[in-house]
Amino acid sequence: MLKLFLLRHGETRFNLQEKVQGWNDSPLTQKGLYQAKCAGYGLKDTIFEIAYSGDTLRQIDTARTFLSENSVKTKIIPDYHFREMGYGRYEGGSYIDMLGPLFEEKHVPYSGYEGLYQFYNDIEIVTLLHENDQSGKFEGISKATQRLKEGLQMIVENHDEGNILISTSSFAICLIMNELFKDFKQPRLVDNASVTKIGYDGSFVLLDYNNITYRKAGEEHYKE
Repeated sequence: MLKLFLLRHGETRFNLQEKVQGWNDSPLTQKGLYQAKCAGYGLKDTIFEIAYSGDTLRQIDTARTFLSENSVKTKIIPDYHFREMGYGRYEGGSYIDMLGPLFEEKHVPYSGYEGLYQFYNDIEIVTLLHENDQSGKFEGISKATQRLKEGLQMIVENHDEGNILISTSSFAICLIMNELFKDFKQPRLVDNASVTKIGYDGSFVLLDYNNITYRKAGEEHYKE
């Protein structure tokens, strides 16, 4: 069986500043680098045939730092298929400017993504954001999902078995889950340096979701 390890990038400067990244980029913080290193330690004995990464530096640096813990040198291929969804005019702006109107419609105080989960799931949130963006630059669910599907198809056509690392971003993973596993209910966006594992043997099967135990194993090791 082919196994795909979807790794979310570590914490970034924009994460701390509550700014929208998407196709935009910001560097990993020291904590973000540490998260990637710790997750890599937790999977240090897993041999990866190859690693793919979105083409932003935060995704590439996460893959590089994660794999630095592995005893086997693994090639990293940056690929635009695995970048985050493009957020149009919201790119580089604040979460509150992007999400604020959704709270206003519900007549409740702003409280970030977590606060919106009482009303919407992630797919619904992004659908509303797309409708609110009049710039025409918002990539949207359909185009982003098609791009990610093409990336996955490329992998399953070129690899029959083994472990493949894919370093990507939170909503990209959300879209993959939404496309491949329609009945799976995602409670929220995945955590930094978490691993979601998908198997493929003629069809896709979910093996693990938003697993942070690998990162925590590394945190325990380096704390000692």
